[in-house]
Amino acid sequence: MRHKKLLLAFLAILALATASCAKLQARDNLNRGVRAFRESHYENAVNYFQEAIRLDPELTMAEVYLGTAYLQMYIPGAVSEENQKNADMAIATFEKVLQRDPNNTSAIAGLASIYQNTNQLQKAREYHQRNAQLNPTDPIPFYSIGSVDWIIVADKAAPPPPEEQLKLVDEGLQNLDKALALNPDYEDAMSYKNLLYREKARLTENEEEKKQLIAMADEWFNKALETRKKIQEKKALGLTQEKN
Repeated sequence: MRHKKLLLAFLAILALATASCAKLQARDNLNRGVRAFRESHYENAVNYFQEAIRLDPELTMAEVYLGTAYLQMYIPGAVSEENQKNADMAIATFEKVLQRDPNNTSAIAGLASIYQNTNQLQKAREYHQRNAQLNPTDPIPFYSIGSVDWIIVADKAAPPPPEEQLKLVDEGLQNLDKALALNPDYEDAMSYKNLLYREKARLTENEEEKKQLIAMADEWFNKALETRKKIQEKKALGLTQEKN
């Protein structure tokens, strides 16, 4: 009996040691994958991340990176079986992360991005909104909602009904305002405010209101140009200071 207890204890220790070794190997593969990812060697990165997950199925970071690597390999607009596979694998990987961690913002942002890249704009919008709810201090999700709203409204091939277009325009402007409240120098948000005001002017039948909306669009267009110039000047000044 005593011998049996010792054997069971030994086996338990061996199992723990094996598991610990597997986790260390998984972490090593994750680090190798991250290096390959940063060097844009995405196929190599995928192999490392897959091995890391095999060794440690609970290593969420490896799954997030795996989905992001598939996302990076996807080429928007390219029609091929391999390209579609990359999109499908990115979606499946991010969804698997969310099954275990429903509030993983990296996976949510990844899904928003791949859905936007594959022109599934309503799904992209939903995930951008979800990301904004979880990241209320990050201007990017709010900007992303505004930009997707404009893409949907400006779609000449299959535009929504005018009433829905107006709702999307107003929603987009509200979210861009939130982005600019968090980052007053958000040039891209200013540019999309310009575009959304022009869409709103197109949708109105009141000529006076149309003129006012176009004037507001022009104002945001100029603000975007001024902000871009200011940012470029700051960057140039920073480079000059570094040289000195």
